[in-house]
Amino acid sequence: MKGLLLAGVLVSVVFHTSIFSQCSENEEDKVLLVGDSWAFFMGVDQTINDVFEQWGHSNKKFFTNLTLAENGAETVDFLSQNKQDEIEQQLMDKPSIDIVHLSIGGNDVLGSWNTTMTSSQTDSIKEQVKDSIIAVIDFIQSVRPGIQVVWSGYCYSNFQEVIEGQLIPSAHPFYGTWEDMNFPDNQTINTLLNEFTDLMYSVYENDPNVHVIKATGMMQHTFGQVDPLEIAPFGSYPSGTAPLSVGFVDYPSPKPSMRNYGVTKDCFHLSVQGYEDLISYHTQKYYHKALMRDKYFIASNDSRSGAVSSNGSTDTLLLLGDNGVENFETIINFDTQGEIDSIIDEASIYIYREQQLGTNPVNSDMVVKIINGSFGQSYSVEIDDFGLDGSYQSNACVFGDNQDGKWVRIDLPGQLLPFISGFKDTQIKLVQENPGSFVRFSGTTDPEFAPVLDIKYGNQSVAQLEENKLNDIAIYPNPANDHLTIKSSSNKIKRLSVYNMLGDYIELPISNGFKNIDLSSLNEGTYLIKIITAQGVVTKKFMKK
Repeated sequence: MKGLLLAGVLVSVVFHTSIFSQCSENEEDKVLLVGDSWAFFMGVDQTINDVFEQWGHSNKKFFTNLTLAENGAETVDFLSQNKQDEIEQQLMDKPSIDIVHLSIGGNDVLGSWNTTMTSSQTDSIKEQVKDSIIAVIDFIQSVRPGIQVVWSGYCYSNFQEVIEGQLIPSAHPFYGTWEDMNFPDNQTINTLLNEFTDLMYSVYENDPNVHVIKATGMMQHTFGQVDPLEIAPFGSYPSGTAPLSVGFVDYPSPKPSMRNYGVTKDCFHLSVQGYEDLISYHTQKYYHKALMRDKYFIASNDSRSGAVSSNGSTDTLLLLGDNGVENFETIINFDTQGEIDSIIDEASIYIYREQQLGTNPVNSDMVVKIINGSFGQSYSVEIDDFGLDGSYQSNACVFGDNQDGKWVRIDLPGQLLPFISGFKDTQIKLVQENPGSFVRFSGTTDPEFAPVLDIKYGNQSVAQLEENKLNDIAIYPNPANDHLTIKSSSNKIKRLSVYNMLGDYIELPISNGFKNIDLSSLNEGTYLIKIITAQGVVTKKFMKK
């Protein structure tokens, strides 16, 4: 109970009017991109940066160079001294990097295998490449113990359709590669890629620091086979219908997903959009939450999150703004009760935009309201919640792509942070009153697309704040009758908060520059007062007689 009570040390007594925050981002490198030609092209295309922005993480960046991401490199190259020296130097010089994105192994498998080999010979190649990848990952983790590694794997190739579609097939740049493999059809080469991917997945399935995300059929899923395939099985299928992760093993990755050089198509490397689709899926499955800071909360998937309208209705959908008939306010509930153990220094909300009507409501005019507890009589979204202000409101800074099918990040101003505490759940309300501005956000049923509250702790834990006595602050008399006086000689008091022993905030009249509190409305009992100063925070207990 002590930790729960102390979690709300920064909650303010008074309701404040809205302000506009100066919006800026502090960018930092978070991902080191290492690998072969797939890493090379992702580096050239700035794929990871673009995708992170689409997911609201526009302040998170990747780093690579031509030594770390080398076109044509094999796994054994990353066991050489010069590449390992470069990996080590970058990891030591850039402590903000938390994740290594590793794309290696494809050249080794395709460069060593052909269809004439026996099963045991093929298995031997897969084992050799696997062992080399493990050695590279072991080296990375020896440089920075505990660092996260993502082995991204590969999507299906398209040798047969692309090369046979050429006027002179043997003139295609990848003809020699296909020939060395003894001209495998789609199903044969796709099966090999799936087997190798499954092998890598099995190695790291239970390793919390290494992540293998299987997505060999990703291009089939996002692009679809719009035009009939020019080779067997000659069929077509719409985008979104190929099952993940393996798609249709007898089909290649669609030609539009392959890199286009004007005079010819690539057989193995993806287009700019193809790499974005692949990394976006990795972000959905891993990066989005991995890039969060000290703690994150996924929006409550129940009646506590939804929308309330000016016409006196509620909706389980997350709707915001004026659709021409009624105005909607979005209410999002986060289960923070008992879960905050340090003072919050920064906080952001990530929310996925599904569809916009009219002008964009997610802008500097949007108002963010907050309360530790519920806006209305209960945590459920109710018609009476419309128009309620909560404890504090402000404009907020919006970052990210801010388009349909993308995420936005809403950085909360510092004045809202004291109301995210462990006393109760935290409810956030988004309000936009401009006519003709309307958007539907993704709901709460799918945790991969539900809104997220991301928090960063400061340097002091709640327990440390309790130990910080700030000895020149005194309260008297204690026990008190109708008035309590706060005395401080060197600490300027910024805010005061009073709570009962259940953690409920109590609004009381405060006067004389936060020095006098009127207790006449209080019942007899024991209470907590949180005194917030520029130098720190102190929690004191008093009794009302």
